[in-house]
Amino acid sequence: MDLPKRQASSKGSRPISTITIVDSLAEITRHQDRELLERSLAITLSELFPAETFRLFQIVMSEDRIKAALAAYSRDGVIISELNQEQRQLSEPLLEAVAEAIDSRNVVETPDQRAGMTHIVYPLYDKNDDVYGVLLQLTAEPGFNNQRLTYGLLRIYSNYLALLDDSHRDRLTHLLNRETLDTEITKRIIAHAQVDEQTYAQRRNADRTGAWLALVDIDFFKRINDGWGHLYGDEVLILLARLLEKIFRQEDLIFRYGGEEFVVLFQAPGPETADHVCERARETIANHSFPAVGSVTVSIGVTEICNQEGVSMVIDEADKALYYAKENGRNQVRFYSDLISAGLIKDAQAHADGGGVDFF
Repeated sequence: MDLPKRQASSKGSRPISTITIVDSLAEITRHQDRELLERSLAITLSELFPAETFRLFQIVMSEDRIKAALAAYSRDGVIISELNQEQRQLSEPLLEAVAEAIDSRNVVETPDQRAGMTHIVYPLYDKNDDVYGVLLQLTAEPGFNNQRLTYGLLRIYSNYLALLDDSHRDRLTHLLNRETLDTEITKRIIAHAQVDEQTYAQRRNADRTGAWLALVDIDFFKRINDGWGHLYGDEVLILLARLLEKIFRQEDLIFRYGGEEFVVLFQAPGPETADHVCERARETIANHSFPAVGSVTVSIGVTEICNQEGVSMVIDEADKALYYAKENGRNQVRFYSDLISAGLIKDAQAHADGGGVDFF
């Protein structure tokens, strides 16, 4: 990413001490949670430039379309939560500026509709050179020195994110590891608990989304290891990880849970859509030809993340659905709620066993 090619100017710049910059770096890198990092970056920048507004957006590229989700909004060193629709979304002119910044890999300036104000768009790239976000700075004085400082802080932020990402990845499959799963499930439980049932129903109907967890287990994986050796077994795990990444959306989270088990956290408006998503995953895997091994199937246990008492309860529900699928033919998708309604399994909350099951 490059800054606009111009001569250094004192316009819009004010002296910022080395100590202030060092403190800013310490603040940005003191968290290990992505959401806290995003908020910390936005707060730090608005403290350095108190008269300006910063918006940090997560970016997902989908079929040459830009999907932007607001991650943090700060002004005068404070995160602003009460935002209107205009503040949460990108206008058409800003979307065009964001697209230009991403395509050119440069910082782009574009005038705001308010007289005398300018938006500065900074594209953010991950270690694979894929865009993952943009920072929008609204300023009355777009000084070059201040842009250099902002650009430098963003580079440090991106590098720190890359290091964190590596520490959160499984070494074999490069999927997210089990240690990060608890945090992500907890976030979804908290998000559900923050609103009452009526408000949640209204929000869900409006957003058409709910959080789901799918526990995916390779059928007869022990036979693969015993018959072909662990090198081929590892290759199946790696190839299955890549398949899951292709099947699910970029915003969905995929974890290696342990051994031959994987977990997917995804969004769906209801059971029918969630079932369609999981059935598509099961069929795609079953129809794929793995080198030497040939056909591999999976069993999937699914539960919705809603009002469970904790992470272990969510995992236990999916685990019970998976166990039923394994015990009743394998190569199938089973939903915990359906099994409970049909009286085929016992309620995990009333009969929690506190542990998972290993399948072979």
